[in-house]
Amino acid sequence: MFVLTGAEMQAIDAKAIEELKIPSLVLMENAGVAVVNQLEQEYGDLTDKRIIIMVGKGNNGGDGLVVARHLLNRKVKVKVYILGEEKELSPECRQNLEIFLRLQGEVHQITQRSLAKLKVTLNLQDLIIDALYGTGFSGQPKGIAAEIFNLVNNCRTPVVSVDLPSGLNATTGMVEGSAIRADLTVALGFLKTGLLLYPGREYCGKIKLVDIGIPHSLARHIKRYQTTERVLDLLPSRPAWGHKGTFGHCLVVAGCAAYAGAAYLTAMALLRTGAGLVTLAVPQSIASRYTPSEIIIHPIPELSSSGYFDTASIEPLLNLLPGKDVLILGPGLGRSPQLEQVVQSLINNWQGPLLLDADGINNLTDRTCLANIPVSIKRRWVFTPHPGELARLIDSEPAAINQNRIELASETAQQLGVNLVLKGAPTVIAGNGRVYLNSTGNAALATAGTGDVLSGIIGALLGQGMDPYLAAVAGVYIHGKAADQILKSGVSGRSVIASDLLQVLPQILP
Repeated sequence: MFVLTGAEMQAIDAKAIEELKIPSLVLMENAGVAVVNQLEQEYGDLTDKRIIIMVGKGNNGGDGLVVARHLLNRKVKVKVYILGEEKELSPECRQNLEIFLRLQGEVHQITQRSLAKLKVTLNLQDLIIDALYGTGFSGQPKGIAAEIFNLVNNCRTPVVSVDLPSGLNATTGMVEGSAIRADLTVALGFLKTGLLLYPGREYCGKIKLVDIGIPHSLARHIKRYQTTERVLDLLPSRPAWGHKGTFGHCLVVAGCAAYAGAAYLTAMALLRTGAGLVTLAVPQSIASRYTPSEIIIHPIPELSSSGYFDTASIEPLLNLLPGKDVLILGPGLGRSPQLEQVVQSLINNWQGPLLLDADGINNLTDRTCLANIPVSIKRRWVFTPHPGELARLIDSEPAAINQNRIELASETAQQLGVNLVLKGAPTVIAGNGRVYLNSTGNAALATAGTGDVLSGIIGALLGQGMDPYLAAVAGVYIHGKAADQILKSGVSGRSVIASDLLQVLPQILP
C-alpha cells in the first residue's frame, strides 16, 4: 500500500489530469461518491440525518460539495458552510457549488459574525463533514479557521474528514496551532505520510482508504509503503519433511547480571516464531538463573564473574559461530569498553544474517569498523534501534529522530548499508531504498522487554532463510499484531508485559 507525501500526491494528481487526461471533475466526483459510501458503511442509513459539510475554497472543498449533492439525493438534511467568498473558489469547487445551488441546496458563508450561530448549529447535527483544507495546507490556520477548528473540536457531534483533517500537514503530520480532530478520515487515492506519523495520526480517528480512479501505476516510483496483512504471505513455508535443522539454528549473544530477562525473552520469541534450534550464550556467572527449557544455554567465561561479557569472552563466543544460521546480538548486554570489543569482534568475524539490537548498537561506538565489511554482508544485517539508540549511533537527539523518522531511518540505512528498524509509533523499516511504515501495534508495547521479543521474531525469520529486509517488515508487523490481539481479548493495555506477547504468537502466526 503506497504512502505519499503531500507534494507527491499533488504531483500524481496533476499527472492524472494533465497527462492521462482524466478530468479533475471526474476525480472529484469519484472522491465524493467514495466518501458517501464510507459514511453509509460507518453510520448506516443516512436518510433524514442532519449533516453539516464545511468546505474550503480549494478542491478539497469541491470534494465536500460532491458529498453534499449525493447526500441531498439520499434525502439527508444537509447544509453547506463555506469558508471563503465564492469568487475565491477553485473552478471545480465553484462548478460543484453551482450544481448544488441549482438543486436548491442550503449554503451559508462562514464569517466572524456567524461563528456564534455556527457553534449552536454544530451541536445540533448528527454528523459534521470536514472538507476545509487538503494536502496543500501547511503552517498555521489563517483568519477565523482556528476558531472554526476549535468549535468543531469542542462539540459532541462525530466528525468525518475528507482526505485528511484540516490543519494537518499532509507530509509531516505536524500541527501548528490547531487542527480538526476527526472520528473518521476518508483518505483519497493514496495514504499520506502525515496521516501515519504522530501527532497527525492522533487527529485522524479511524482511517479508511478509498479509490478515486487515479491509476496506481502513477505511484510505482514511490518506494514507501504501509504494511498490510499480506506480509504474512511472505513467511517461509514449513515443509512436511522438515526437521529442526531445516528451520535454522539461531545463536543469541545477550544478557548480563542486570538484564538476564532480555536474553530469555529473545530466545523464547525465536522458538515461538519457528526457529528450529536456539543457543543462548550468556555470561557464565548468570547461567544458573535460566531454568531448563527448550533453549540451549551456553555459559561463557568472564574475567571477574561480574555477570558481563568481557575480553575473556571473545574467543569462546567466536568458537560458537560455526554451524549457526543467524546471530542475534545485543539484548540486555549492558555497556562497557570491553563489551565494545566483544561486539566488534563478533561483527568482524560473522558473515551470515545478523540482528543487532539494543546494547549491541549502543556498544558500536566506533562505526568505522563497518566501512571495512563488504556491502554484500551488511545487506544481510538488521539493526533494530529505538530513537535513543539511533540518536547515539548517528550522534543526534531522540527528539530530532522522532521529528524526522522516515528520512533519518532511510538515510541511516543507506549510509550504513544495512536494513534498519526504527522502533516507535509508527515503526519505520528502511533498507535498499525502500521504506515501510508499520500498521500494527499499540501503547501496550510501551513496556520493558517488548523490543527483545521483536528481536527474536525477526531473528527467527532470518534463521528460516527469509530475505533480511522482508524478515524485518514481517517481524515488525507480527510483533504489533500480537499486541493488538491482546487488547482485542479484553486485556488492559496497562497490564500487558513482554512475555504476554509470547503466548499470543501461536494464535496469529500462519
